[in-house]
Amino acid sequence: MATVYGIIKQSDGWIDVRSEVGVGTSFMVYLPRMDGRPLEEENGIAAATEGGGETILLVEDQEAVRSLAKAALRQHGYHVLEALDGAEAIDVAKRYSGEIHLLLTDVVMPGMNGKELSERLIATRPGLKVLFVSGYTGNVIAHGGVIDHDIAYMGKPFSPDGLAAKVRKVLATRVKPAAGA
Repeated sequence: MATVYGIIKQSDGWIDVRSEVGVGTSFMVYLPRMDGRPLEEENGIAAATEGGGETILLVEDQEAVRSLAKAALRQHGYHVLEALDGAEAIDVAKRYSGEIHLLLTDVVMPGMNGKELSERLIATRPGLKVLFVSGYTGNVIAHGGVIDHDIAYMGKPFSPDGLAAKVRKVLATRVKPAAGA
């Protein structure tokens, strides 16, 4: 339910719940009306999405989401390393001798969350940029203390072009210096 709620809120919609003992529960989902044009055209997302061959470590525990993201990133010119959880991602990063430009990780995963994973990888790869994705809204995750408000974040579901545009934007940003640097 939290994922559904997050998706609906990200789409500027709302849910009306009615429950009556002995009758059941109804969920009415309200979403804004669209004019039929794809969002990518409406928001200009398709511009500046091509990668320059950067390497992205994609960490996602849901096979379907990981597969979609990997295909989208490869289509846009990125080299993709993949892992299904934090432990596997750390192993992949240790074995990969080249530069990893971006960690693209789900926030909520079994074993190790995305924040902990990013902290562990940044300790060994200080220039690593991070993009968090989640089915929960950014505010819900930040409120729970899993990630900060000022991080790069993208909600699920996302389109292939939307993901590529966000990745390009994050790769184009400067990495903040570490505290005390």
